[in-house]
This record gives sequence, structure tokens and C-alpha cells, in this order.
Amino acid sequence: MRSLMLKLLTTLITLSSSTLFAAAPTPELDAKVTTFLQKAIAPNENYTFDKVVILKKEAMKEMPEWMVYFVRIDLNLTKQEGKKLSVNDMVFTDGKILSKDFADLTSGRSIKGSYSLDVDASAYNKEHLLAGSFNAPHKLVVFSDPLCPFCMDFLPEVIADVEANPQTFALFYYHFPLSIHPAAPTLVKAMLLAEEQGDKAIVKKVYKEFFDIKISDEKAILELFNKALNKNFTVDQINQAHILQKLNQDHELATALMVNGTPTIYLDGKKDDTKRSYRKFIKESK
Repeated sequence: MRSLMLKLLTTLITLSSSTLFAAAPTPELDAKVTTFLQKAIAPNENYTFDKVVILKKEAMKEMPEWMVYFVRIDLNLTKQEGKKLSVNDMVFTDGKILSKDFADLTSGRSIKGSYSLDVDASAYNKEHLLAGSFNAPHKLVVFSDPLCPFCMDFLPEVIADVEANPQTFALFYYHFPLSIHPAAPTLVKAMLLAEEQGDKAIVKKVYKEFFDIKISDEKAILELFNKALNKNFTVDQINQAHILQKLNQDHELATALMVNGTPTIYLDGKKDDTKRSYRKFIKESK
């Protein structure tokens, strides 16, 4: 259902040539944007429209006369009483045109990656505290994939910095296995089980191992994990409902924040594309 909705939203919001309404960034424009999106969603036997919520808006850095709207579209699932489906996305408007995206002519890349929602305090969850002091003044939130080559280099470095400055930082870790790494979900589930059994250093151990697993067979992947980390987990154990629920909760947070790659790091609630901004506070503390 979620993939269906994402496809639907991609279709309905790719209306970059559609005329909207000429207006300044005001509450009136907010209403027109939400009404436009509402009308673009046709209810069917699977869902009915509930509401469009503006999560955040800001002027574009590249074109200040344009606004970036972060929106959440809520739907009621008709075949599951009381259940809702929410999809987050962003759109751009100058008050006359609504656009799904823009591309940088030099790099050819979407500029969507230049904008992000903020992390709120609910992400500062003690269960996800990986290093540092929970009450430290600066909070780092990281989404990472244990098979991502960039993460393998980046995360141990961040952990070391935080462990060396525990009164300055709190590092919160969230699993975000990417679809391009088919073995990653199995590794993550095994990591979650290890944490549950008291192995609080399992994240550091896994990243230190530098796993390079190309296979997709879960039993074979788990055997490699067990051998490297001296565990004896079974496929049934790592697929217990509560383990899957934890993995899904991490994924839901990443989806809500529109995280689309790893490693993604937030410093004091703001996404940091440089991934190194936290280091300025190391210098200040010395």
C-alpha cells in the first residue's frame, strides 16, 4: 500500500507546469497548497482522504522567491477500520507554479537533498543512545547501514569522537538498511537481538568487522555473523515479532524524516550534509 501511495504522490505532484495561485507566502497560500493536494487525491476502495498537514516551510536557498513545503498526507484505510496511512513529501511553489522537484544543471542531481525536516526530541531515545551522555548539550542522530562503505568509515570515527567527549555529545543510532544491500536487514536484526541480550557494544563490533556480504540467503548471512561475533543466533530468533517491530520503527522514523541515504546525521535537530559540523564543539570544549 505504501509503495502504491508513493507512486500516486509522485504522479499527482509532478505537475510542475500546472498553474496554482499567484500569492505571497501567507496563510492563504498554505491553504491553497493543501487544497490543491487534497483535490489531486482521488479516493478509491482502499482509502479515503483525511487531511494534508504542513510540517515545515522555508524559502529556497537557490531561489528565495520560491517556498519549500514539507507536507504529510493522511489517508484512512477503508479495509482496516481505524487505520491510517501517512506519507511525507515536499513540494515547491512560487505562488503560481507547484513543482515536485528541481535539478541542478551542473551536477544533474535533485535539489531535494538540500532540504530536510528537523529531528524532534522524541528521537533522543535512551534505547538508541550509542555513546556519550544522554543529557549532553549537543545531540547527534545517525541513520546508518552496516554494509554501507561510507558508514563503515564514518560511524567508528563519530563514535570515537563522542566517546572522547561524553559530556559534550549524546549519539543516538538508528538502523537504516538500504535496499541496495540485501544482506543488511539480516545483519540489523541480528544486531537488535544481540543488543536485547545485553551486548551493548554490538554496533561497534559489527562496524569494526567491515562485513562485505553479497549473498541474500538469510541463513548463510547469519552464519557469517555468528562466526565473526561469536554468536549462535537462529533465523527464527532474529525474526521474532518484537525484533521486526524495532526494525520497522527505525524505518518509519527514517521515512517520516525523508531520509534516503546513509550515513545521514543530524546535529541538534538539523540535518548536517557536511557530516562534520559537530567537531566545532570538540574544539570549543578543549
